[in-house]
Amino acid sequence: MDLAYTAFQRAFLKETGLDLTSYKQRQMQRRIDQWMNRHGLNSYNDLIKLIQEDPEKREEFLGYLTINTSQFFRDKKVFDNIKDLILPQWQRQNIAPRIWSAGTSIGAEAYSMAILLQEARLHYSILATDIDEEALQQARSGFYREHQLQGVPPEVLKAYFTKEGDGYRVVESLQRGIIFRRHNLLEDPFGRAFDMILCRNVFIYFTWETQERLLQDFARALRREGYFISGSAEQMTDPGKHGLKRVAHCIYQLEK
Repeated sequence: MDLAYTAFQRAFLKETGLDLTSYKQRQMQRRIDQWMNRHGLNSYNDLIKLIQEDPEKREEFLGYLTINTSQFFRDKKVFDNIKDLILPQWQRQNIAPRIWSAGTSIGAEAYSMAILLQEARLHYSILATDIDEEALQQARSGFYREHQLQGVPPEVLKAYFTKEGDGYRVVESLQRGIIFRRHNLLEDPFGRAFDMILCRNVFIYFTWETQERLLQDFARALRREGYFISGSAEQMTDPGKHGLKRVAHCIYQLEK
């Protein structure tokens, strides 16, 4: 056991509310050590002192830890399955879906879903949450530079974005249906009766025990026959234990 790192975990939890024991230790410790080396810090005590005294470095470090990797329509196969398998069902049942994008980062996933729903002419509400307030600020602004829009088809870019300076801003109609809110998956309560929850490429950073607890909480947050969408790199070991059945690539449905 690395006693210095264990002491750092306790101090960090007290300082930020982020429980690093829920993350895979070797992976997380390696990332922290790399950041410390980059900033000339010699010990975990130095790091704690820095984030206590320097608000900008604190936000920079938290953003680095929460690994904000996101893009529009990430893993096209998943969004194609949502479009072809789920949206027609909602149209037939006249459902106005409540959707939660958990770990939304800069908002690309939430806006991607909003585009699909508007194309399907469905009324909807999307709750988009993340622990990183800086990422949420960009999400709320709806402004993205060109390199952040890779994967957006030209016709979608034309219909749902307006050119602004060195980037693009999503149209107001997309922003109206989304609420961006800070939320800590490990600490804060979950909502209920969602028709769909997307939590993609987030589980891979957590320990197996934390993954199981979160999956149980997500299943409870779904309405009957609601959908849980995972990331391509994530394997659900026993989704049936939580009442979920796999219906397509990365898509699970809560059974009746």
